[in-house]
Amino acid sequence: MGFSLTSLLATASLALAIPHDFQIGERAPVSTIDIRYRHDKVTNKYALAVLDRDTHQVLARVCDKSIRSGAFSALPIHVDADGEAFGTITVGSRTHAIGHRSRQVDCWSMYSNRAATVTCHVSLRHLPALDFDALAHDTPAPPCFDNFPLVEQSDVDGTPSNVTQLELAQHEIGNEGLETVQAQDQLPSHPTLRARQGSILRCPPYREARLVGDGNPHQNYFHVQMTSKGRCTDGDCEISYETSETKTFSWTASASIAGWISGGFAVEKSHSFAENFNCVGKEGHDTNICVWQMIAHTAYTVQNYIVYPCSNNAVPDGDPFILWSPNANNVGSEYYCVRNTCRAGKGDNWWDKSPSRPGGPRDW
Repeated sequence: MGFSLTSLLATASLALAIPHDFQIGERAPVSTIDIRYRHDKVTNKYALAVLDRDTHQVLARVCDKSIRSGAFSALPIHVDADGEAFGTITVGSRTHAIGHRSRQVDCWSMYSNRAATVTCHVSLRHLPALDFDALAHDTPAPPCFDNFPLVEQSDVDGTPSNVTQLELAQHEIGNEGLETVQAQDQLPSHPTLRARQGSILRCPPYREARLVGDGNPHQNYFHVQMTSKGRCTDGDCEISYETSETKTFSWTASASIAGWISGGFAVEKSHSFAENFNCVGKEGHDTNICVWQMIAHTAYTVQNYIVYPCSNNAVPDGDPFILWSPNANNVGSEYYCVRNTCRAGKGDNWWDKSPSRPGGPRDW
């Protein structure tokens, strides 16, 4: 989805049978692999990874467009794609158009102004068996990018694969845009403490939120499908997000907060987006296309306090919690195109709350 990427992905099962002679020792056979390709168009760097579809074990990873050596000498893999992720993927001796879905190879793609990604499920039936012993001694390559906020790609229903690090958002979309409504608690009753403050009428206590330490800031991303599905049934197709469809995205928190605070970061209570963005698809390759937005938020740790102004005391009210605020001026946010894995409709969304990008608001 958009980028300096990380990557996004869940699954639609391709449980295809595999020949008995594929069994290697006591290890279970790999019947399906995931191939994940990423191209950072700003730095012109590449990454290509192969994973066991069932266990998510990384079988190989290179900072290139091809894997041809070691255990993959009998099953070379090469991706030839342009900046909009149109192109082909070659597995062994067979070349497939990206987006053309079959029982053996099922691919989808995403691209933005910064990067392009392709993910394919590949059945190994009738393909050369992978050498598990060789894979066990291969040393994975280091990360090819400093940061890559597009996490894995989503599958046919758009569910993120790394569900242990991702949290589905509970936002709802309405006619006026996307917002999160925060409940404001009333000031709790503390009779003993209040008695020490003298006259409540003369010097009433109040609640406020404060930053905890430096706030431990880091960047998280709220992903939203901004359009309905476009379908490529009668030729090449495209779909656009128009300025007339402005949406507003608001802050959210992991607990009820006494009142929103910026924490000293370049963030806002809410932010609106009104840019045009266009996505394209090809007939025969793409069953659906849609526009997504990755909204960058700064996450920081805060805590509620009850403040007694007469004595200048402040008493913690509950435990520390996380506040997510959209970055000012849309810093770090990005539109991107999704093909073949669009969700059901406009407004579908999910959170990437993995702590992969420490620090305050910044572009990639």
